[in-house]
Amino acid sequence: MTSRPRSPPAGSFLLLAAAILLYIPWLLAIVAAPQWGEPGSGSGESRMSEAWAILIALLFGIPLWLALGGLALLAWRRGFAPPAWSAASGILYLLAVVATFGAAKTYLTWPGGLSILVLALLPPLLALYGVSMRLPALAAGRMRWVPAAALGGVALVACAAIPFASIDPIGYPARLAREQQRWDAAFAQRDARSLDAARRWEAGIDKLGPDSPLSAWLDYVNGSVVSEPLHQQALDGARRASGRQADAVKLLDGGQIGRLAELSQLELAVTPALCAAFDRALHQLAVTDDPYEAMVGEQLERQLPNVEFLLAADCDLASGLDATKARAGKVAAVNPGDQRWAQFRATLDRMGRGH
Repeated sequence: MTSRPRSPPAGSFLLLAAAILLYIPWLLAIVAAPQWGEPGSGSGESRMSEAWAILIALLFGIPLWLALGGLALLAWRRGFAPPAWSAASGILYLLAVVATFGAAKTYLTWPGGLSILVLALLPPLLALYGVSMRLPALAAGRMRWVPAAALGGVALVACAAIPFASIDPIGYPARLAREQQRWDAAFAQRDARSLDAARRWEAGIDKLGPDSPLSAWLDYVNGSVVSEPLHQQALDGARRASGRQADAVKLLDGGQIGRLAELSQLELAVTPALCAAFDRALHQLAVTDDPYEAMVGEQLERQLPNVEFLLAADCDLASGLDATKARAGKVAAVNPGDQRWAQFRATLDRMGRGH
């Protein structure tokens, strides 16, 4: 009587697919979790990042090891494993779980060491054993050494966690020094690129002239420090821009009042068109739906010199000023302990009474 052929190991393949999908983010989270530095010396932010990475590792690790346990169970119940192998696989699975926990603890404290091999190799070896024992060609044929090698590899790697736990702390100072050198080199390269880009940007101002648009000059006005010669050079160039009057109105109508914080220094003619455009832009800024009140308050505060300049030239800024006062009240209410915003509101009231 012939034996009934076994069905394909669909369950093992499904568990294998789940284990692969879980293994990758689990291992990446563990690698990214530890902070490089003396143990216990990390900042609160770095510890928070480490805690999140550990949480992610747990979220993927628990189902990963359940899937690996399912593979081992199916290899025992429906595979071609001899009884002795089944008992050994169960013991080695538990040993692998303990070794993984210990290796993870070692790696989180002393990153970059050999303990990462324990974490990286145990899941694939267990998965290989669980699947190969369900396939007759690997479990009962000439290739039966494959599951045996996988099971032996689990034992070897799990036991290796013990010496690695002693070796990793000893070699950590050298690894930390190499890591810091790598960081220093990366930062130096980044700073060199930034400095080169800044120099190229600064050199670009020499290409501008009276026919250049006001917006091109404003890039340098707003992108430089007031005390730097570049800032004064940019202001002088903006004052000589032949189209600055029309460009200023166009920028205001385009909602770019923030770029014109130094409008009062551009030697513009205070025309009805400029007054109306500024009033509309100030109103638009004051009623923005930006939820960060302090940020909006800072943007409005930067316009005080412009408001004072235009009011002195008899501009009608009633709409913009009223909206600004209302928004200043909201900013002050959100920041009750900051006298800066109360003074800002008082300044606006004084300007309004003067006109």
